[in-house]
Amino acid sequence: MLPAMKASRILQAACLAFAALPGIHAKESQPFDLREGDIVFSSSARGQGEAVIAATGSPYTHCGIVFEKDGQLMVLEAVQPVGVTTLKDFIAHSRLEIFTARRLKFTIAPEARQKAREWALAQIGRDYDAQFAWDDGKLYCSEFVWKIYQRAGVELCPVRRFRDFNLQRPAVRRIIEQRYGGMDRLPLDENVVAPSDLAASAVLMAVPRKAE
Repeated sequence: MLPAMKASRILQAACLAFAALPGIHAKESQPFDLREGDIVFSSSARGQGEAVIAATGSPYTHCGIVFEKDGQLMVLEAVQPVGVTTLKDFIAHSRLEIFTARRLKFTIAPEARQKAREWALAQIGRDYDAQFAWDDGKLYCSEFVWKIYQRAGVELCPVRRFRDFNLQRPAVRRIIEQRYGGMDRLPLDENVVAPSDLAASAVLMAVPRKAE
């Protein structure tokens, strides 16, 4: 868990995370005209990322939500543990040519945003879920983003099952062996949502690029 004073400062700053206010731009070297509430997607072909790419057929392996803190854009993300990182550091862990962002096509009512915000902030310090279970005991990145919006009354995309993904690729089987002890112990009907599912959401649109 984060130290109390530090966590308090992060929570206060993160209260704006889902307000979707216009006009707050990043100063980091990234091409998108980002603002609070946007979902950012990154890509890494190493370790778990290799397995995610193989299972989904998509380059997106991680995602988080943008918010503003002290004039700087930050990202709230489910890693180990759920926490906050700078946008610059989030991008640095991605292949820059694949980094992208999506924005909700419509405005969320203030009371719905507040409900989502309160739940999201309460998850800071929660453990990352390396087995991708759908309960809230631990959280993985796309599950976290999906559930934040779900608590605001927005279903970003239908949930899927493990069996819906390509599980036979060697990189995927290695992760399954490491984390479940074998394919026969994988819960094939467990609810799951991948970063690629969110990126393809019908209720999200591409964030515009910065003006030259």
